[in-house]
Amino acid sequence: PPPPPPPPKPPPKEEVVLTEEDYKAMYTESAKKAGYGAAAMLGVGLVSPTAAFSNMFTTFALSGVIGYQVVWGVAHSLHSPLMAVTNAVSGMTAVGGMYTMGGGLVPSTLSETLGFTATAISAVNITGGFLVTKKMLDMFKRPTDPPEFYELYAYPTAGFIGGFGLINLGFPQAASIAATASALGCIGGVAGL
Repeated sequence: PPPPPPPPKPPPKEEVVLTEEDYKAMYTESAKKAGYGAAAMLGVGLVSPTAAFSNMFTTFALSGVIGYQVVWGVAHSLHSPLMAVTNAVSGMTAVGGMYTMGGGLVPSTLSETLGFTATAISAVNITGGFLVTKKMLDMFKRPTDPPEFYELYAYPTAGFIGGFGLINLGFPQAASIAATASALGCIGGVAGL
């Protein structure tokens, strides 16, 4: 007998056109999730019983996120890999500088001052790297590309920094957890390229 005829093709789906407000709502929702994550990290810093727990939490969190990025975050055409690697190295330098700072708000020794300096210079380098990468990628932007609202991520960042400043006064493990959050932010920033 002859093979059965192929099934009928499904009707084409209508293309949904998103407005600028739709894109802003998506970015707002993502920024809220980042804020919830920052609050959770501060909570872990508040309840962290020992330095060993904080170190294990840091290892677990970073290895989980890095593993996810390695598996799912392969770039389409590996655009600007040099900038991404530079930002990642600067991110690790910033984390190392934060560990050297010792968790205090004001450096009191030479090594803490050097750690603060390394963190500050790395932060400038990371920011500049992302700005240069964004400008470079904007050269290839099409008029049909959706709008971006990355400035909304400033709110959870400011909330985390302010919360860290407050809880760091009485909770010694907060600095370690803040370093973990910073490293996760660095990985997320590189993944966002």
